[in-house]
Amino acid sequence: MTFLNAILLAGAAAFLIPLLIHLLNKRKVQTVRWGAMHLLKEVIKQRKRKLNIEQWLLLAVRIAIPIVLALCLARPVLTALRSFGLGKSSSVMLLDDSFSMRAPSVGGSPAERARVDIGHMLEAQPKGSDAQVILAGGNARRLLDQSTSTLDVIPKQLADSANQSGPVKINDALQIAAASVSKTTNGSRELAIVSDFQSSDWQSAADGAALPALETLLKQEPKPQVTFFRLVSDLTENLSIASADLSALVVAQEQPVGMRVRIQNHGKRQWQDVAVHLEADGARLRTSRVSLPADGEAIISFTHAFDKVCDHSLAVRIEGDSFPDDNAFYSVVQVRNQLNVLLVDGSPSTEPLESATDFLELALTPYQSASASLKDLIRITKIEAKRLRETDFKGMEVVVLADVDRIQGNRLTELDKFVKSGGGLIIFAGPHCDLDWYNRDFFHKGEGLLPASIKGMQRAPNTSLPARLHQQRLTHPATLYFNDSRGGRLQDAEFQSWLEFDLAKETNAKPILQLDRGTPLFIEKAHERGRVIFAATTADTEWSNLPLQPFYVPLMQRLLTYLATQSTISAWAQVGSPLRIVFPKERVGIEYTLTDPTGQTQLLKVKADADKSLLESKPISTPGIYKLSQAGETRLLAYNLDPAESNLAALPSEKVKALADRYQASFVDSFEGWQKLDRTRRNGSELWQPFLMALLALLFLEVLLQQKIARG
Repeated sequence: MTFLNAILLAGAAAFLIPLLIHLLNKRKVQTVRWGAMHLLKEVIKQRKRKLNIEQWLLLAVRIAIPIVLALCLARPVLTALRSFGLGKSSSVMLLDDSFSMRAPSVGGSPAERARVDIGHMLEAQPKGSDAQVILAGGNARRLLDQSTSTLDVIPKQLADSANQSGPVKINDALQIAAASVSKTTNGSRELAIVSDFQSSDWQSAADGAALPALETLLKQEPKPQVTFFRLVSDLTENLSIASADLSALVVAQEQPVGMRVRIQNHGKRQWQDVAVHLEADGARLRTSRVSLPADGEAIISFTHAFDKVCDHSLAVRIEGDSFPDDNAFYSVVQVRNQLNVLLVDGSPSTEPLESATDFLELALTPYQSASASLKDLIRITKIEAKRLRETDFKGMEVVVLADVDRIQGNRLTELDKFVKSGGGLIIFAGPHCDLDWYNRDFFHKGEGLLPASIKGMQRAPNTSLPARLHQQRLTHPATLYFNDSRGGRLQDAEFQSWLEFDLAKETNAKPILQLDRGTPLFIEKAHERGRVIFAATTADTEWSNLPLQPFYVPLMQRLLTYLATQSTISAWAQVGSPLRIVFPKERVGIEYTLTDPTGQTQLLKVKADADKSLLESKPISTPGIYKLSQAGETRLLAYNLDPAESNLAALPSEKVKALADRYQASFVDSFEGWQKLDRTRRNGSELWQPFLMALLALLFLEVLLQQKIARG
């Protein structure tokens, strides 16, 4: 037997009160001899014996009352009823519903076996028990709004849920599970962690990393019983497409777009002549073949040009292994007529490559500059800063300021309106920039266009020790392409001078690229519906050799394309995340139709969201190409699986058991093992109700005894 409020057992010491009163009140008897006393001796002797019995019984009742009351308040839990099929319990199942659980196996995938086993586990619960399921893959969430005692509802809900979520965020999932366990009311409580214990998810915990949420859960009273339930696939060989990087997300008609595909082999077997298919708009275009070493990868590239202005899908697919779910990778390419860009030159020159915008012009219109027959996506309008007028911003999607000293009057007001209405602005520093004006009027205490104020100018100590770009994992949409060294070595660029930003005064500004001196090279901030990027260097070669690097062309094109599309363009998104699109406020109430890869549709309505509007769906559960339609216009969206899920290697049983032992938890690897464990456990049921009834009975008995003694 255990107690939920064990500290209240101390109240049982109150039994000393009636005992002390009894002892203190014992009357001292004085013997008086009386001649006829011998005639009453026998009657008195019998009466005294009866009175002593009643008084001792009354004393026992009075002593028992505070003891039973203390037991009642301490909420006792009987720990021997479950073996007889009695005693309600509360169960929380933390179910790994990540993509790796779908791996085929003899007897069914881990996901299929987990659903069956959970159903059997719920059937074994005593009548009146309640349960909840936490789906742990990707962003952990509850299967039901709250625990339910209608246990047959849970298997039906699980049957309708899809196993396409991303990697398990262990501690996040355990936090939700701990919260659910804390809300249960039964004395017997259990958390069952049902997972394939994929190494990529659990290795750090197995190596000793803490699980704070589990430690917190185990401090709850009464202490929940925790079980690690391991279900794995026997599949050891798997091929997958780890990534498919596009050379551009937005292109012009007939402009070729490149796709660099990385294929991974997650097994010990060598694969020869694996077929790799390129598909555009659902039609197969061409096939190449690659060979993959054990635990290795292969890179293959494709190029394709689209001849129609609209959204197009571009997919790559492999064949050969027994787990086809991760054998395809989908992307969306936007084909546009043109992106209109205004270059404002603050340092014009008649000499070649001497103007502040000359290198930018070459980078943004490479085909036109080379007199090639192919069409550039970007159309440039170039103007000197001193000739800039308010009307020059009309019809533009991005404005570029290069070494512009200042913008005054209505031109600054119109530029601000241009960005707020959805335009993009990129600002390149230069020796002609009036830094006082930039901080005072352009930054304007964080309310202006400038993403951050400027601390001042920094220079390398000498030409042999230039600043370079910090080597790191890039996450900005415009720079993802450069995580692969084949996109260009960003660290080759050398910077002799640069501006230092003061980001402490403007938390809305976010770095895009960092220098190795601890200061950002590019920063960005949202300005209502538009975005602004500020470069700490020049667009020409005056402060660095950045424009001379091979990656300068794709970098500038990606930055400009990103600003022109306002980050609504992405090649693909990850399964498990919802569709989220931000619209102007005036589109509130408009309905869109979302069609999934199987042809099923759902209606989505644009809802108000602060000063804008938002179109949002439930988490996407199936990879492929989706169509979002409204009033005859269709937009394509691509969703892919998280590549980390394709490595099916699981923690060995001994490591999972060691992890369970570390947290004083149990370990099983089958439903039979869980049954055996459940039979040996002693799950309990609270007994305060019977103790309360006993307390009432004792109080009633005390009154009866006291009245009987008083009547003599």
